[in-house]
Amino acid sequence: MDEKRKKLIEIEELLKVYDGEMEISPYVLEYLTLEELESIEFNILKQQSNVIEENSKWLQQFKTDNS
Repeated sequence: MDEKRKKLIEIEELLKVYDGEMEISPYVLEYLTLEELESIEFNILKQQSNVIEENSKWLQQFKTDNS
């Protein structure tokens, strides 16, 4: 399996974490470079990290200080 196809599969797996089932057509491999796919993957990971951080901050509002 070539690197671009592996990266596309990794991206699909990341998207499933928050968006449910999603499949990206292998057709995109003809148009995107490995670097572009890596950039997409990086941005997905960054966005997921931001969501986790925002959720954590939101939950802190409801935490009571029991000391």
